[in-house]
Amino acid sequence: MGLFNDYKEFKRIVAEEQEQRKIGSLATQFKQFTLYSPVFSTFQGGLYEMDLTRSAIHAIANHVSKANPIVVGNKYKEFEKVLQHFPNNLMTNQQFLYKLCTILMAENTAFIIPLYEDRSAGKIIGLHPISSIDSKIFRYQSKDYLEYKIQRGTERYTETIELSRVGILRNHFYRDDYFGDNNRALDSTMELINTQNQGIIDGVKQSASIRFMMKLANTIAKPEGFKAERDRIVDVNLTTENNNGIFIYDNKYSEAKQIESKPFIVDADQAEYIRKNVYSYFGVNENLLQNKFSEEEWNAFYEGKVEPITIQISEVISRMLFNELDFKQGSMVIYESSRLQYASNPTKLSIVTSLTDRGLMTPNQGLKIFNLPPVDGGDVRYIRREYVEVSKLSQEMDDVKEEPKKEEVKDDNEQ
Repeated sequence: MGLFNDYKEFKRIVAEEQEQRKIGSLATQFKQFTLYSPVFSTFQGGLYEMDLTRSAIHAIANHVSKANPIVVGNKYKEFEKVLQHFPNNLMTNQQFLYKLCTILMAENTAFIIPLYEDRSAGKIIGLHPISSIDSKIFRYQSKDYLEYKIQRGTERYTETIELSRVGILRNHFYRDDYFGDNNRALDSTMELINTQNQGIIDGVKQSASIRFMMKLANTIAKPEGFKAERDRIVDVNLTTENNNGIFIYDNKYSEAKQIESKPFIVDADQAEYIRKNVYSYFGVNENLLQNKFSEEEWNAFYEGKVEPITIQISEVISRMLFNELDFKQGSMVIYESSRLQYASNPTKLSIVTSLTDRGLMTPNQGLKIFNLPPVDGGDVRYIRREYVEVSKLSQEMDDVKEEPKKEEVKDDNEQ
């Protein structure tokens, strides 16, 4: 975090922002963002550049992106549809959440920038995720500001906004009051992944390149002579024209030996150690990455990883939209994600039956769990009649006793 105390420089930034505002509303200015740059650069790559770590980040972001935003309360209720469909003019809700979570996992800090039709009016009409790379917070006249980078086409711009308007998500939140900690704890594992990948490439190349070893009977003084002899042997014996499988060499060579090509195999223990380090760091496992997880594994993953992120997103966006009075009146944004999506059919049936019978779930809500379309009249709650409030048991029994019995209708043949 850098302090920005130069008044002239601050005036330049504010003037630039005002000039950009003349083009139109902020909602129409956000175009073509290319904000990512590697956080981990020891091996000239980044956390998101390695296949294993990217797969872990993708698994988390993919499941978080299924969350559905619900606005509670009357204020900003019309904003619910915006959040559910197009939080900004570049992204759907799924894309917005996916990118936001990816930034959070890769950088441990993600910003949400509000979009205004008219900033002076303060009415938010959209949200946009912003990378924390090259971003900094500075203070001017006792107020904090966020300076961040965006790229429009081939030009890169610096934007500033009051920090109080910005939503901030943090992962590994410890040392800094504004930013989550870096990913240096994973540096050694990333180096191992890089070394292993390089070893695989080199091993495959070497095992695939040498086929024969020839020992010359006479010494050749110049390197050009070795090259000429090697090319001669290849032309005579190792071309497609040699279809009988016979290898012939003359008395220039005292010995010829075929080299058996063996596949390069990575050390299994080392590979497992690397995978476990990455899985532990991101809170995933191999089954989640390959989409073959069980119901129990999904519930554990939801509780341990997905739900904390959706709660944080809900709280951060709620703070952006509502003030203290709104909170007291019950206003909030909730990103809900159904854990029952990956439950087995018997589990779904048991839960839907129990909750519907008790009036806790409507038939349409039950159909949604089975990925079935809603039906007309399916938003009514039902409850089974035999369930009676304990304090009203005596009254219910009296009502039953007082109920007149229906006269039995005898069959004409009965005597």
